[in-house]
This record gives sequence, C-alpha cells and structure tokens, in this order.
Amino acid sequence: MNRLMKKCRRFWKRISGPSYSKCVHEYQLLYPGFVMAVSLLSILLAQLTGGSFAYKVKVGQRETIGKAVEHAQVKLPDITSCGEFLTHYRYETFGASNPDDVDPNAPMVALTFDDGPNPKHTGRILEVLKENYSHATFFVVGTNAEQYQDTLKDIADAGCEIGNHTYNHANLTSISSEEAWEQLDKVDRAVKKATGEGTTVIRPPYGAFDQDLLDRLNAPVVLWDVDTEDWSSRDASKIVEAVMSKVKDGDIVLMHDIYESTAEAVSIIVPRLKEEGFQVLSVSEIARYKGKELELGKAYGKLQGSTE
Repeated sequence: MNRLMKKCRRFWKRISGPSYSKCVHEYQLLYPGFVMAVSLLSILLAQLTGGSFAYKVKVGQRETIGKAVEHAQVKLPDITSCGEFLTHYRYETFGASNPDDVDPNAPMVALTFDDGPNPKHTGRILEVLKENYSHATFFVVGTNAEQYQDTLKDIADAGCEIGNHTYNHANLTSISSEEAWEQLDKVDRAVKKATGEGTTVIRPPYGAFDQDLLDRLNAPVVLWDVDTEDWSSRDASKIVEAVMSKVKDGDIVLMHDIYESTAEAVSIIVPRLKEEGFQVLSVSEIARYKGKELELGKAYGKLQGSTE
C-alpha cells in the first residue's frame, strides 16, 4: 500500500510540475489566516445573535453569557416563557455553572411541609426537589417521626431542613409549660436518633402562639405567608394556583406532605417556580442568604421581616 501511494505521488508531481509545490506552499500560508478568520466570525456572530450561537440572560442583577450549543443535540426549553432568569436546570443543560449555586440577588421562596413525614408522599416530594436542585423545610410530628425514621434520614440526606411540629399536633398555648416541653423534646429526640441532629425551627400547630410561649421556646418560630389550604381542597390544580398566583420573593409557603394531591402539586410547582426565576430553598437557607438571623423569641413569616 505504501509503495502504491509513493508511486501515485511521483506520478502527480510529474504531471503537475512546479504547480504542486506552489499549491502546498500557498496552502500552508493561507491555513492559519483561514482559521483566524473563522474564529473571529464565530465570536462576532455569538455577540450579535441570540439563537444557535449563544444566549444571554440575566441572573438576578448579573448577566450570564452561555456557551454555544447545537440545537440538534440539545433540546432547548421555551426561553420566551422563562423570563430573564437562567434556571439551575438550564445551567446544568448547557454546562454553564454549578446548578447548586445560589444567587443571593435572585428571588427565593421557602416551601414548607407540615404533619409528616410520610414515606410515599414525602419521598416523592424529595425526588422533585432533588431533580430541581432545591431544598425545603419539613415540620414533622413526633408520631410519624418515630415510625418513619428512614424517611427522616432521607430528608436530611437531601439537604433539607427538619423543623418541630410537636409530638401529636398539640396546641402549645392550651397546655402547661411541662407538657409543651415534652411535646417538642420527643420530636427532637426522634429526629436526632434518625439523623444525628435535632430540629432547627419550630412551627406551632394551628399557628397558635403568644409571647409567653415564644419566650420559653429554644428555637425560632416559623409561620407562613402563603397558605395553600391543601388539607381542604385535596386538589393539585388548586394548590398550584394558590402558590403561583400569590408567591413573592422571601415568601414561606404552607403545605402538608401527607397528601397525594400535595405531592402531585409540588411536581408542578417547583419547576414552574424555577422557570419564573425563584430559587427554592429551606427557611434557614433563605434567612442566611438574605443576611437575616432567625432569633429566639420571634415568630417569622415573610423573611423580609418578622412578626413580633
């Protein structure tokens, strides 16, 4: 084969004469210039167009330039319906950034779930959160916490926060100080047994509290801004509407992870929140990124302020 190739080259040089060497010489000179021209043209097109070469969107107060993608290989979301925020899902799709990054200048919302855990429905909610690089806060009751230790561990392993919702959903304002302490302590012990850590925040059942109770508690009290009333409707579409029609930056949303309809709604709510520019985080994460310390003796609603 090599001998045949050498014979072909000798034959071609004989019939082309000096033009062969000239062609090779000119090609070697022109090739670097050709590469530079194509590179400059590509950069220019990337700056001037927003289609197949590049996209440019705002993340909070910052601008992010995405790298070029080939539409034939990457299925693009409908960018026109996503506003100006590059969601973490698209961060991953285009390989532009770490999808777990949090932008402190972009809007945030805390999804919170009471009365669990429930192996089936809490598990489904955790999957949705993980798929969308999101976290939530789960206010557990002790009766379920003792029974579903594995689910508690799953919550902690997913990077979510576990709050205290009393042992059996007791109204803390209608029982003695000793009974209230026992209600909360039994939950802490159950959570610590499963995860190695106790609860970080408290949500009094029914939102019932007074200043005397606040002064006696050993963790901040977290209430809510958006009540989905999922316990009443048991309707996924109504739960979705309750959230998406009202939610604002810093809001705390109240749901319950013991209903199938709520788990179904969350599978719609979380991606839609991300598409609309919200980062879905736990209560304590939002407080930290907004530079707010959750203090003892206070009850927090919207994380731009507190309910004294």
